Formats: sequence, structure tokens, C-alpha cells
Amino acid sequence: MRKIKIRIVDAFTRTLHAGNPAGVVLDGEDLNEKQMQMIARELNLSETAFILPPTKPEADIRIRWFSPSTEVPLCGHATIASFHVLAEENKLQMENSGEYHFKVETPSGVLPVDIQKQENDISIMFGLPIPKLQLIGWHKVEAIRILNIDPHGFELKKSVVADDNLFVQVRRLHSLFTLKPNFVTLSYFLETRKLQGLCIFSTETLDKSSAVHSRYFAPNLGINEDPVTGSTHGALAVILYENGFIQPKDGICSFQAEQGDVIARPGRIHVQLNVEDNKPRSVKIGGKAIPIMEGDIIIDV
Repeated sequence: MRKIKIRIVDAFTRTLHAGNPAGVVLDGEDLNEKQMQMIARELNLSETAFILPPTKPEADIRIRWFSPSTEVPLCGHATIASFHVLAEENKLQMENSGEYHFKVETPSGVLPVDIQKQENDISIMFGLPIPKLQLIGWHKVEAIRILNIDPHGFELKKSVVADDNLFVQVRRLHSLFTLKPNFVTLSYFLETRKLQGLCIFSTETLDKSSAVHSRYFAPNLGINEDPVTGSTHGALAVILYENGFIQPKDGICSFQAEQGDVIARPGRIHVQLNVEDNKPRSVKIGGKAIPIMEGDIIIDV
């Protein structure tokens, strides 16, 4: 038997028991994949992050993310949670206040993380790959069956597939809040189309300072509804820009996004999209986090 130290951190929030909780294991070097999956299953959070030594010379650190049922290629909130813990515990030579920049090896490539650490305040920005968007025809009859939503609630624009997720826009925030997916039908829909999840969004928001409100469903990953999904906001940023919902200032579209309010886990994500020659060039997502639990989990060696 062996004890592994774990932390649980609420990401994309400054408030306890809001945002999206993630498991964080700082000392994952000696764990095999089966043990990582077992820990993620036991914690039963949308994702658990495992911090490892890098295998690529250009990276400072490596992260693997596991949902309760499988490894996932990209996870925003567990990355924000991990670097909050690393900064709070003065790891990676972050003993003092200041700005820190790291390259993180992930299943989606080597990605940048920027940290601003001040006394009692840590802000983290995580660079995501620019997604490739694919417009698809969206059949309303199928959507109505999956989402239990009025056919007039959908935006007329075509839906988008990006990063193995389907993005569908609805007109009203009320429609977004009241939809109740049929998860059996949704699971079959996602499986047959080789999709990871479904993101429903609206440009009507709760906060005047926000540009988008979304919900994300991934039942085949063991996540019926994810409270706050950082990774989907790279694609959302590009979708909003290409449809004229956000405008660049000095080459940067900077905005706040909302998620989680409908399931009493409100989170707020800061998104920054860099644009050059009218084309998205890079995107970062970020925010705050707050640790809520620390302890040990026992595993078989």
C-alpha cells in the first residue's frame, strides 16, 4: 500500500465551492497509467491532473489529465488548479512575487503558461492550440430530441465542430438554462459521430462584462455536465470573433466568459485571442483558483 498526496482545487473562481473542482497530484512521477486512472475514478471529478517530469527538452514540466473514465488530451481548469498549487507551494522556483512563464508538455503539444504571483493573489493564463473549425449541417429534429429545446430557440447559423467537440448556438440565455439533455441519446449521438462533447452557448449573458455563456456535456467521458470547461473557450473565442461578436483592440480580443451558473457552480474565465491580418493567431484562457481540500489517497503498489 502507498499513500499519495492529493489536492482538490476550485478553478475559475475566487469563491469556495464554485467554479470547477479539479484533483491535483504534484508527485505523479512514480505512478503508472492504471494508478492515475484509478485515482481519477476515486476522486470522481471531471478531471484530475498529474504533474510529471518533462520528456521534451523545451518543456519545464509535464501534465496528464484523467476524467473518471479516460485520459483526456486537453483540460483548462485542472491546469489552472495545478499551477495555482505549484505557485502557492513555491514550486518551480516561484518563491517570490512576480511574473513566471513556463512551457508545459501535454498530449496536445507543448503549451505556454503565464503566472502573476502577488501576496494572496495568483492569476494564471494557459495557452491553447488554435482550433480548426469545421462548419456542419445541424438537423433540428435530432437537436430537439437530444436537448429537449424549442426549435425556435436555435440560432440559424450552422453549428461548428472543433477539437472533437460540437458547438451549437442558441438565441436566448433562458433556453440555455432550461434545456435538459437526454443523456442516453446524447451518448449515442456523440459516439456514432466520434465526438468528445457538446457545447451549447449563447451571447446573452448574466454579467454585462461577459461575451458568452455556455454549458458543456460529455457523458462518454464520465461527465454528464462539466461545471466550467476551460478548453472549449479556445474554440468559442474563434467562433465569436469570426461571427463578429467580439472585436480586437490593438490586435487583441479580451473578454470574460461564463459557465456553471445553471448547476450552482458559477465560474468566470478570462479569454484572450490574438489576431493578426484578420486571422486568429493565438488564444489563452485563465483566471483564479482556490484550494478546498488536501489529503492522502491509498493505492496498491
